[in-house]
Amino acid sequence: MKETVAILGAGTMGRGIAQVAALADHGVRLYDPVPQALEKSLNEIRADLQKMAEKGRLQGSVEETLARIHTTQSLEDCAQADLVIEAAPEKLELKQELLGKLGELNPSNILATNTSTFSVSAIAGRVKHPERVLGLHFFNPAQRMKLVEVIGGLQTSPDLLKRAFNLMQAWGKEPVQVADAPGFLVNRVARPFYGEALRLHGEGIPKERIDWILRGLGFPMGPFELMDLIGLDVNYAASSSVYQAFYGEPRYRPHPLQYQRVAAGLLGRKTGQGWYSYPPGPPTPPEPPVAQTGDIPLPIIIGPNPLAQELRARFRHTENVAEAQFVLDCRVKLERKHDFFENLPVVSLVWGHSVSGVQAEFHGRPLAGFSLVPPIGEKAIVELYAPLRGENRALELAQSYFKAHGRTTLVLQDQPGGVGFRILALLINEAVSALAEGVASPADLNRAMRLGTGYPLGPLEWAEFIWLKPILRALDGLHAELGEDRYRPHPLLRRMVAAGLETFGDLSGALAPGDLLTRTKEAT
Repeated sequence: MKETVAILGAGTMGRGIAQVAALADHGVRLYDPVPQALEKSLNEIRADLQKMAEKGRLQGSVEETLARIHTTQSLEDCAQADLVIEAAPEKLELKQELLGKLGELNPSNILATNTSTFSVSAIAGRVKHPERVLGLHFFNPAQRMKLVEVIGGLQTSPDLLKRAFNLMQAWGKEPVQVADAPGFLVNRVARPFYGEALRLHGEGIPKERIDWILRGLGFPMGPFELMDLIGLDVNYAASSSVYQAFYGEPRYRPHPLQYQRVAAGLLGRKTGQGWYSYPPGPPTPPEPPVAQTGDIPLPIIIGPNPLAQELRARFRHTENVAEAQFVLDCRVKLERKHDFFENLPVVSLVWGHSVSGVQAEFHGRPLAGFSLVPPIGEKAIVELYAPLRGENRALELAQSYFKAHGRTTLVLQDQPGGVGFRILALLINEAVSALAEGVASPADLNRAMRLGTGYPLGPLEWAEFIWLKPILRALDGLHAELGEDRYRPHPLLRRMVAAGLETFGDLSGALAPGDLLTRTKEAT
């Protein structure tokens, strides 16, 4: 007979976890002090099971599955379960109180918290026998999302983590082991996706253009439409929690623009107004132009990196300087820019600098900036930048060139890094930081970000695809021009480039979360 599972909280997450456990043939006790919440939860579970049955995805009948779920308003009833999963509202004192009481009522069962922001160790500290407390962080909707972060506190039994990991696999989930660090893995690494988008918007880049560019990179949604879906209040609370847990680390600081909307009650789809109005919601991205085969201005493409390689492989160009009408300079490091090829107009990659910041290197010739991130998908948007002195022949050539290849172009006000790359670079830098701290292994980190957020590539995978050296040079350039610590490359990235390492799998001696837990136990 399978273990009985108690779920504390009949909200969206609680009922989703209850449904998952019932589908895995466990007897479930679903607790909530509010009778109406229990009734609503059962109705929602029934409706979802019926949809599964209609699509042929349900083994057995709806009624058989529902019969395994018993609602209760008694914590004493829940205390008899083999496994308790707390899914109460995100309030530390409430979680500590609930699991502390369950720990008093039963000294031997397993107690798990579904917290997304609070320390598992802090919650376990209020529980009798804290070695039986762990984190099982499901993602919403729990019945659909495959990822579960399995988190051990400072005193959690390693054997319990293994049992929980195996149980989640038996439930059809894809668990990853994560250390008990602020934000755990996904919520922490994803912070720049929102934070840097807000900063770019604060610098004058229209929010819908930021969303279009990120969609063009392969992200399922742009940051502003995703904040509207999550709820600006929920996203702001997560940002604030991580910021506070890191004792005010500047790179996690929430943005005033988001607080302003939360304070005004503009919380996204659930209130009909967030960053966009609902309906109609976010504006549709522009359709790419029809590709042309006629008169296309040919560039000579400069640079060794994967972006330059992909442009040469897929876009028309010339290797003959006499035929070239402009230079497409894909080099990243500002100090590498210099005069070349007579007096051709230059379209310079802006990953590590603004286009105005590179003007002096080209001594007054026509100059524009561009940003494009490989792999270049069919819906990729080419960002174009004019220097502060205004548009010129180089910008016209860049627009004609990329439009002729069927690519949407957006002319944006001059700022360093580009929109898509700047956000991605900080995602990569944050992922390297989490890796260096032993929050997760490289493989688990990539897998978690793909599963938990729908990213097209894990941040470390993307870094390897682009190459680590251009990312390091770009971050150095952004840090030099913008002067803010959030662009400072993580020392591990700098050491890897210095050591000639090209993949994170080449690292030796990096702490995996299991090693971190073991060393902590040995030290105590």
